[in-house]
Amino acid sequence: VSVLYCEPNKMACPRVAYRRKVHYATRSNRVKFVRTPGNKLVLQNRGKRGGGAFTPWVLGHKRIGGTKRLNHAQLKKGSLRHSKTVSRAYGGVLSHDQVRDRIVRAFLLEEQRIVRKVVEAEGKFQRDKKRRDLKKKRKIAEKKKTKAKITRKIGDKPGAKKGKAAPAKAGAPVGAKVAAAPKKGGKK
Repeated sequence: VSVLYCEPNKMACPRVAYRRKVHYATRSNRVKFVRTPGNKLVLQNRGKRGGGAFTPWVLGHKRIGGTKRLNHAQLKKGSLRHSKTVSRAYGGVLSHDQVRDRIVRAFLLEEQRIVRKVVEAEGKFQRDKKRRDLKKKRKIAEKKKTKAKITRKIGDKPGAKKGKAAPAKAGAPVGAKVAAAPKKGGKK
């Protein structure tokens, strides 16, 4: 099977034949027209262009910048390492955006963890403070109770009269009652 090739400003279009077995214009059978030094027009087969390095499918399958578009046979060669990777963390695997996102996410998670710890510590401090205050109140209440019990026991001694004692007259000394009382059989 031949292919027509028309040069500009020429009347005839020479027919050029495929040089390999496949005679269809498929993706794997791309050709280019080349004029030889003997002024003969021939077809040269063009190899399929490789896809190059991509990010994983789960992360969007995006092309990694800075790497060459190599096909599988070229990628297998160890000498082309510099064209397969980029000098960066996750160089030949993740794109720069994904690396940046990972770094930012790591920082945010760390911040979140620190904040969580601070909140937990503050909550623990508040709980402990509440417990301490409650304990203190209970101790004070217990002491008051004990004190009241003791004073009640002291007041309930067997020789003491129940009820209130008669109040002494104001202004008179303690022994004044005895001195002021009239004597029996005294002068009238």
